[in-house]
Amino acid sequence: ETETDFQATYDLMAQIEFDSAFMFKYSPRPGTFAYKRLEDDVPEEEKGRRLTAIIDLQKTVSERRNTAYVGRTVRVLVEGASKRNADHLFGKTDTFKTVVFPECAGVHSLMTVPVRIDRVSSFTLFGEAVV
Repeated sequence: ETETDFQATYDLMAQIEFDSAFMFKYSPRPGTFAYKRLEDDVPEEEKGRRLTAIIDLQKTVSERRNTAYVGRTVRVLVEGASKRNADHLFGKTDTFKTVVFPECAGVHSLMTVPVRIDRVSSFTLFGEAVV
């Protein structure tokens, strides 16, 4: 990947504004065309710089897009207890956004519940169940 190739990818990601993206440094994979035919000529330090740049871009885009959810009520399929806060639940919207909200009586896994969003991060919506 040349610097021009990378910049084209970066510019396209900025233009498209994906909700989320999975990004990784290139690493050779045995059995692939690239492994057999293409030289890995990008230094590790440069791979790291490029990865950091697109991750930072995606975090900014994701948080900006998620901000549009603040004040809205979304339906959430409850998946279970939050991994980071024992008295909170988490689930997914129909657009696969992760939502975290405080536990409330009668709400459990596999239920759908309306949640009013009051704050966001790049990757998560936070709110209160409306029951």
